[in-house]
Amino acid sequence: MNHLEFFGLQEDPFRLTPDRNYYFPTKGHAGLREVIRYGLEGDEGFIIVTGEIGTGKTLMLRLMMDDLPDRFETALILSPHLSRLELLLAIFQDIGLPVPTDNTASLDSLLRILNDHLYALAQQGKKLLIVIDEAQNLPDESLEQLRLLSNFETDTQKLLQIVLFGQPELRDKLAQNTMRQLAQRVSIMETLSPLSKQEMVSYILHRFKKSGVYEMPRSFATTDLLWRFTKGYPRLINKIMSRTLLVAYAEKETRISRKIVREAIASLNTPKQKGWFSTLALRWATGFLLLLLLFWGVAFSPLRLTNTISVDRQALSGWLAHGAAWTTSLAENGGRALASWHEQGLAWLNGLINESSQPSQSPQPLPLPAPPSPPTPLPQEEKNDPAPAGEPVVESVRPEYPSPFMRGPQ
Repeated sequence: MNHLEFFGLQEDPFRLTPDRNYYFPTKGHAGLREVIRYGLEGDEGFIIVTGEIGTGKTLMLRLMMDDLPDRFETALILSPHLSRLELLLAIFQDIGLPVPTDNTASLDSLLRILNDHLYALAQQGKKLLIVIDEAQNLPDESLEQLRLLSNFETDTQKLLQIVLFGQPELRDKLAQNTMRQLAQRVSIMETLSPLSKQEMVSYILHRFKKSGVYEMPRSFATTDLLWRFTKGYPRLINKIMSRTLLVAYAEKETRISRKIVREAIASLNTPKQKGWFSTLALRWATGFLLLLLLFWGVAFSPLRLTNTISVDRQALSGWLAHGAAWTTSLAENGGRALASWHEQGLAWLNGLINESSQPSQSPQPLPLPAPPSPPTPLPQEEKNDPAPAGEPVVESVRPEYPSPFMRGPQ
């Protein structure tokens, strides 16, 4: 018995390949599909779709190809590291246009052939659709060539349309001043966002149902853990859930617990991203340690203090207590609160250093400033998770089911 049979699955529901049979129409994905359909029917010029890695761009591309009416002839480019000439040759090859074999093919000759072909399509009530995936990798010269191709039109209609799928770098590239002419040709520019927390739960349930398992316990204790780690990116959800099933099978566990998910995440060796928050927090921790050493009279080299600093130990204890409160609040509220503390802390440190560096006739106790109260916890915000009324509440209650899944009719 393999791990799929162990859970009653007919096939692996969390494969990383963009399988159209497992398409889950979230609000964002379904809306984008309609926008693309509208843009193609409305004879729009450029349609741009961007999204981070793992948000489902390739799946949306394949769904768009499925939705195309017969009046479109398509050229699909999946490897866009192409020069202007190579791009035209790739288009010719994909739509079956003959290319000169005597090595005399030039941009001008290819453009003339393509222009004649586009007019022939127009007489048949058709047009060419150029679709490029990973378009952020297109050289600037090739993007400019696409802009020139969009000039092929009659008095009443365009002879071709262009759809580009790419990572956010594509949007950044189009925002450059050198790309302003192309940017003006863009009629639709959409961004594909990750799933919300509730969408993530529904997405997982949908994939289980497609694989033959029709219900999961209402108490899915791993939801928060999965959400914190994946942030709603479908590819990462699939990756972790696939490994979770393997770990559970290896341990002969019929429940998907937090422990199992933690082991699956650890086995993937996927590092967590580090942002400004972790860097700034590290600086504060280092600074706090240095201050403690300074107060307790540790000598530093090459830094030498010109006077002796006497510290009120009771005041220092109060500062340490407030520091612990700050740490707790920091863990609860994240980097949003840290930014305001950073400026306050720098001002206090500068004052302390300036005062400690002034020579004095006799050692005097250095008064500590009144410790500030820990900041009021900021309300938690969760993007892409509107939590509409009536939404099922995920509780960490052990379910009464003997198995994490209830198999449907065989």
